[in-house]
Amino acid sequence: MPPPQPLTRTPAPKLDFSRPGTPAVTDFDDIYFSTDGGLEETRAVFLQGCGLPDGWQDRDVYTIAELGFGSGLNFLATWQAWQQSASRRKPGSRLHFVSVEGFPFERDDLRRALSHFPELERFAAPLIESSPGPVKGLHRRQFGDVTLTLVQDEVRPALQTLDLKADAWFLDGFSPAKNPDMWGDDVMGEVARLSAPNARLATFTVAGLVRRALEQVGFTVERREGFGRKRHRLEARFNKAATETPKPTPVTPTIIGTGIAGASIAHAFVRRGIAPRMITDPTHPAASGNGAALVKPRFDLQDNPASRFFLSSFLYAREFYKDSILQEGVRHQFTSDSDQRRYPALVQQAPLGPGHLRIDEEGVDLPTSLVIDTEAAREEALSGIDIESRHIEDVSEINGPIILASGYGVRQLLPDLAFRFSRGQLSWADGHLNQTITYGGYAIPRDGRLLLGATHDRIADHDAAFALRDEDNAHNLEQALAQGIDASHATTFRVSVRVNSADTLPRILKLKHEKTQQDIWVLSGLGSRGFVFAPLLGEALVSDWMGEPSPLSQAMRERLSRPLA
Repeated sequence: MPPPQPLTRTPAPKLDFSRPGTPAVTDFDDIYFSTDGGLEETRAVFLQGCGLPDGWQDRDVYTIAELGFGSGLNFLATWQAWQQSASRRKPGSRLHFVSVEGFPFERDDLRRALSHFPELERFAAPLIESSPGPVKGLHRRQFGDVTLTLVQDEVRPALQTLDLKADAWFLDGFSPAKNPDMWGDDVMGEVARLSAPNARLATFTVAGLVRRALEQVGFTVERREGFGRKRHRLEARFNKAATETPKPTPVTPTIIGTGIAGASIAHAFVRRGIAPRMITDPTHPAASGNGAALVKPRFDLQDNPASRFFLSSFLYAREFYKDSILQEGVRHQFTSDSDQRRYPALVQQAPLGPGHLRIDEEGVDLPTSLVIDTEAAREEALSGIDIESRHIEDVSEINGPIILASGYGVRQLLPDLAFRFSRGQLSWADGHLNQTITYGGYAIPRDGRLLLGATHDRIADHDAAFALRDEDNAHNLEQALAQGIDASHATTFRVSVRVNSADTLPRILKLKHEKTQQDIWVLSGLGSRGFVFAPLLGEALVSDWMGEPSPLSQAMRERLSRPLA
C-alpha cells in the first residue's frame, strides 16, 4: 500500500501567451486552440463530429464527457449550441458536461485565454467567476439547465472516480506524440466503461495508436476531413446496442425536514423541474434557525477522497450561498500546540491556493470563508415550494418514497440507525468585533451584539435535549473571554442538536422500510458543518435518485453509504 501523500493542488499549466491567437503550454510544447480558428475547430471537430446539436434534440438528459478541459472552449461552445437549440429540444431537457483535466488553469489565465472569443463572453464570464482553480477532485457548477462537473486529476485516477454513461466523448488532450499517457489502451478502456450504448466520439487526431485503442474496446472508427491545416480527424461510435427498457414513471418524493439538508435536496429537485412534497416537524428545531452560520473549509493534510470532498463541498457552498453572505473572512485563533504545528503545514501545502490561508503567530485568517444568513439561505433554496407543518410519529404515515433530512428527527423515525447526538446551546452577549473569530467556539458580530457558540455535549438525557442551561451561557462567555474578546452579559439564544456518525462523516443511505417496503433515503450525520456539506450532498443525493452523473467520486459515495457502526 503506498504511503499517504500530502494534499496539494494539481499543477497549473506553464503557459506561453506570446503566440498569436492561442496560448501554448511549455511542458508539452503544444497549443490550446487552432491558429485557423479555435471556436470553428471545436464546432467542426467535436460538435459536428458527435452529431450535435441534433443528437440531443429528443433527450431529457444528455451527457457529454471530455478528456482535456483546457481553457473550457469546448464546454463554452457546447453551452452556446445548447442554448441556440432550445426551441428544438424537449421542454425541461438538461445537459451534463463532465470533463477531466490534469493541469487546470488559474482564474486569471482562464480569463486571458478566453478573451480571444468575444462571441462567448456571456458564457465565459460565469465560468471564470466560478472556477475552482487547480484544486484536486470533483467540482460541480450549475449554469441553469447546463451542469458542469470538472474532474481535476491525472487522467487514469480521474476516470476511475467516475460512474456515468456518456452519450458523447470529446477527446481533446495534447497530441499523442507529446502526451501519450492521455491516449493509452487503459484510458480507452475506461472511456468504453463509461460510454452509453451507441455513444458518439470525436477527436482531432488520427494517430494509429488512438484508432487501434478505440477499436480494441469496441468503437467503430472512421476518418473524416480535418479542420484547417489538419488533413483528417476521427469520428467513432460505440458498438453496444441499446436495449429497450421501459422508462420509470417519475415519482414525486416526500422530503421530511426543511433545515439546510432538506432545503438543499429540494433545491436540487426543483432545478430539474420536480417540485417535491415537503414536511417540517416543529418539534425538531433545525440549526437553520441560528440566524448565522460559518461556511469554512475543513483541511486535512493527507490526500484522500474525504479530504478532497471537504474542499469541493466548501467551494460548492460558496457558490450556493452567494446571495446570503453576511460577512466574508473569518479569523481562527490557535488554541493548542497541534494547531500551531498543523496550520503552517497547511499553508505550505496550500490545497485551495495561496489566498485561502494567511498565518501569523497567534492564528490564521481565512479570507474566503463566509458567515451567512441561514434563514435567507434556506428561504432561497425553498423558494416556491409548499411546506406542510406537522408532527410525524412514524414514516409509515407517508405514502411513496421518502427522503429523511430531519436532523434530530432521525432518532425517532429511524431509531435503529446508530447516529450520535450532541446539543449545542448558543448565547447572545454584549460586545463588539470587526470580524468573526473561531477558537473551538466562535464569536459572530451580529445586529450590534455577539453570537457566541456553541456547546458540544453528548446527550445523556434525550428528554432534556432542548433544555436551556445557565451554565452553558457561562461556558460560551468564558471561551470568548479566554481569547481576549470583549464580551459580557451572556444570555440564552437557542439550542439545537447535531447529528454525527462514529467516523464523523455524513451519510447518504438508501434503505427499505421493513414493514412497508418503502424506499427511504437518508441524508444525515452532517455534524457541525451542515451548511458546508449540505448543498453538495443534496445535489449528490438527487443525482443518484435521477441516475445522473454524481458530483462525488465513487470512493466517496461508497464511504458515505457505509452502514453505521
